[in-house]
Order: sequence, then C-alpha cells, then structure tokens
Amino acid sequence: MNDFNSYNISGKRKDYTYQGRYPFMLIQFSIENHRSIKDNAVISFAASKDKSLESYLLHPDEKKTLLPAIALYGANAAGKSNVLHALMTMKDMVVGEAAKISKGQKLPWEPFGSTRTPTSFEIVFIYHGVRYAYGYSFNADRIHTEYLYHWPNGREALIFSRKEDKYEFRENVNEQITLSNRTPENKLYLVSSNDWNLPQTENAYKWFFEKLTFLMEQSPSASETVAQIVSSNEKKARILKELLIADLGISDVTIKAIAGKNPLITTTHRVIGEDGSMDYFQLLMDQESSGTQRFFSRIGGWLQALENGALLVVDEIEDSLHPLLTKRLIEMVQDNTINTEGAQLLFTTHDAMLLDLTFFRRDQIWFAEKDERSCATELYSLASFSPRKGENIRKGYLQGRFGAIPFIGGDGLWQE
Repeated sequence: MNDFNSYNISGKRKDYTYQGRYPFMLIQFSIENHRSIKDNAVISFAASKDKSLESYLLHPDEKKTLLPAIALYGANAAGKSNVLHALMTMKDMVVGEAAKISKGQKLPWEPFGSTRTPTSFEIVFIYHGVRYAYGYSFNADRIHTEYLYHWPNGREALIFSRKEDKYEFRENVNEQITLSNRTPENKLYLVSSNDWNLPQTENAYKWFFEKLTFLMEQSPSASETVAQIVSSNEKKARILKELLIADLGISDVTIKAIAGKNPLITTTHRVIGEDGSMDYFQLLMDQESSGTQRFFSRIGGWLQALENGALLVVDEIEDSLHPLLTKRLIEMVQDNTINTEGAQLLFTTHDAMLLDLTFFRRDQIWFAEKDERSCATELYSLASFSPRKGENIRKGYLQGRFGAIPFIGGDGLWQE
C-alpha cells in the first residue's frame, strides 16, 4: 500500500511537499458513485517499494517517487473507460461545457444504478512544485461539498471548503464571501473564483486547463498534429522523426488550408528502385491505413503533452495500431531522456502483449473487475499480488490468476 492512499474525501491528509525536478504531476484520483463505480475507487501514481525498473520513476523531491504511466486492464464492460470518463467529467465541470451551465440547469450526474447519493471526485496533484488536493460531491441539481487544500510550505493549508451553502475561507475572506454569494448551487466555486481572477484558486484551475489532455475519440482529429506542423519547422521535424521511427514510409507531410473545411493533409512516400534510384509518390491522409491515420492523429498531442509535462489520458491505446507502435508511444513517456518534463500517461488496453515485467513495473499494471453480485467496478494493481521474479504475467492474466478477464462458459480465455 502506498503512502498517498491516505487521501480521501473526509480523511486526514498526510504532509508531503514537492519541490523537485518535475513541477506538474498527478498523484492520485478518487471516484465514488459514478457509472459502474459504486464505492470509493482510487488510481494512484505513487510508486510502491518495488525495486524493478527504477529508472522509469519520476522524483518530485528527494524522497517521493511517482509513476510515469499506468495501464488499466479489464474485460469489456468491466468499467475501465468509466474511470477515464470520471476524470473527463471532472475536467468538464471545471473548464469545459459543464462549467458554463446556467442556474437551474442539470449537472452531468451519472450515479451507480438507482443510487441517489451524491457522486464524489477527488484529485491530488502537483502544480509549480506545490501539492494540491481538490474534491467535490454533487448530484444533478447542486454541488453538495467542495474543498481545496494546498501545502505551500510543507504544511496543510485550507484555501476554501464548502458544505451546501456554507463556506469557509482562510485568505481574502471578505472578497471570497462576496464571490461565494454569487456562486449558484449548481456551479463549482473553483469555477466562479476563476471567473473573478481570484489568485488563491488560480493554480488549481490551471492544472485542469493546462495539464490534463484526453485522447478518447473513436475517430480522433488530427488537428493538434496539423497545428504543430504549421506552427514551426522544428515541431514539424520532430513529428516527421516520429513518423520515420514508426516506419510508416512517410518522408514529408504538407498541409493545405481550405476555407470552411478541414485542411488537406498530403503525405509523401519515398521509393527506392532496384537500381538504387529514388522516386516519390503522394497520398491523401484519408488514403492512408487506419493505423497510420491513428498514429498521425495522436503524435501531435503526444509530443505536446511531453513538452508541457501534462497527463495524457487515452482510451484503448492500441486501437488500430501495430503492437510495436503502441509500445513506442508508451516508451516515449517512460524514457526520461525523451520525457524530460515529467509527463504521465493513464490508459486502458486489452493488449496482453504489454504484460511484461521487463516493460512495466507491477505497480504500473492495474485491473478493473466487475463484482458478480453488485455489478460494481473494483480497481486494484498487480502490486497487490506477488508474482515470482521472471513469471510470465501475460500467461497468468489470460488464465485468470489476476481476475479482470471475461469468462466464456466458465473457462478462462486462454490455456497453454
């Protein structure tokens, strides 16, 4: 069990201060009563005491270590994507469309089953080297509780707390009371205070706005990759380098703007003849394979997240990609010579080929399993098991040793 699991909606928080190399990082995310997740479930990036692959680890300070990536496995309908959806809902309520709703409009409340209790989210993160804990509970009609703490000097300090219509503040009390009176019951105070440029809540708001990137679309847009290609020759060269490493046969990409339509993306391929001569041909992007289109659409956002030290959240990372391309994307986050700003990755997958203890640490492999009776999603990591050194965990997973797989006719999916 890691140290950070002591954080919860109502519990006492331990004292940790982060003043290290990576100033922007996610520590953990907690969910309760959202879609298939009934009871409190936690995804933690805090590293366990596992001594393997220590070069992967990110060090916000001299004592604490965080993980660069977490892979979430599970059967179809086990609730993997609901974990990501909860995080996406939280962002949407802070900086998205759900933050812009008017008084009396409904909040995006999706409780477990027929449960009528509020949904709760909490996120613990680092922004500019300072740890923050922000959380709230809500239903369709209102925000029930909300709070924001930080540890600027290694000691817990309340920025604000809210329970129904009662608020508590420590700084700028009169100004914040005025702001709280202007905050409708269906709006987060974090949003209202940012609307009025309150400095005490600015960093927490910016973390959601700047450091949380989702790649969730079934048909992802290439807009971020296109934006980087046209922004500078340096960024275009970096993208072309990754396309070359991916062995997609693309030597150049051109972008042509079309008024009122999506830009025209053309790829150039180089062909070497039997006599050593070179020739070139071009394809429109929609003529490329689905895997090439998927990789191209992702690589711009991927590189931007690495540059910004952001958290990348990706559903079904392997979708339409060759396993080696999937592995390359993950390696870019795990390699600290590439990932120099402490970017992190949270993704769901069915790709059992990634289940390799020479590629992932035990605490990086997580499982989502649906309880047979309650149909509620439970989360746990491989670190809660004790696989032997050198054990084939892919085989163990497919044979059902760690749970989180479908069972067909009562038998495991795979036998050797």
